Amino acid sequence: MGFIRRRIYTYIGILLVVTNLDFFLPRIAPGSAADILVTTALNSSEQRQLLLARFGLNKPLYVQYYLFLKNLFATWPPNFGLSFQYYPRTVTSLIAARLGWSMLLMLSSLFLSVVLAYFMARRSSLRVGKSTDTAFMYGSISSQTVPVFWIAMVLLWVFGFDLRWFPTFGTVTPNLPFGLAYVGSVVYHAILPVVVMTLSIFGQNYIVLRGSIQEVLQSDYVVAARTRGLRDRILASAYILRNSLLPLVAILSFSMAGLVSRDVLVEAVFGYNGVGDLLVDGVVNHDYPVLEGTFFVLTLIIILGGLIGDLLLVRLDPRIK
Repeated sequence: MGFIRRRIYTYIGILLVVTNLDFFLPRIAPGSAADILVTTALNSSEQRQLLLARFGLNKPLYVQYYLFLKNLFATWPPNFGLSFQYYPRTVTSLIAARLGWSMLLMLSSLFLSVVLAYFMARRSSLRVGKSTDTAFMYGSISSQTVPVFWIAMVLLWVFGFDLRWFPTFGTVTPNLPFGLAYVGSVVYHAILPVVVMTLSIFGQNYIVLRGSIQEVLQSDYVVAARTRGLRDRILASAYILRNSLLPLVAILSFSMAGLVSRDVLVEAVFGYNGVGDLLVDGVVNHDYPVLEGTFFVLTLIIILGGLIGDLLLVRLDPRIK
């Protein structure tokens, strides 16, 4: 398991670097958290100092850094403190309430993009040079070149504001009891964000799978199987699927950051109440605890996604060990 051990060491190093960036970047950004905390009704210097003391912002930077590391690694779940914007709620409770919605978007779009890319790549690889292959290739290239926020805004305008087929914000209709109506509302609100994210990551998956399937089809064992008269359907199920997934799993394990960044942009456009939307709120309001908590959690998602991809690679191809 030398490969997995090396990858774990790499991820630990990434986590340590990101932890430092997580603390220092919000504090060197333009603006001040004090300007957000102190409203026009609380504009005296005494009130300003009381607010800064309540949130620990009057302490020296090295003391704040020590407390940040202590609360992050010495407690479970990590204690990111109280949110400035949503006071007196803790950042941990805010993230816990929104994490499931973000995972719903990311996992759904990832699954749909891989499934669609596989079947379309398999179809086009068996008909190289035909109109279907050309259309799929141009479509996949287009989906990669168009910014995800532009796709989100166009679909939101057309299907949300113009046609009014889908909701324009939120994750579920308020005050619905849990049941079929609740589940239907969740799906209804998630359709447009999931479609946008699926389109944005489909192109990469399709191109990788198309090249991988074509390589598999040219291998000796597939050529020998074709000479025995095996149909394309049997070839696809018995030979193509497992052997063509290796490059895709490798690409996905290294592109988790792209998936998370797309999620942040899509949630911001659609007002989807996930961790990405919470991160944007933290940036706008200079909410240090929210920024630190959401950035750390999203980094953990990226690292865990990469680690799961590495484990799948070892499972699919034991030679990697």
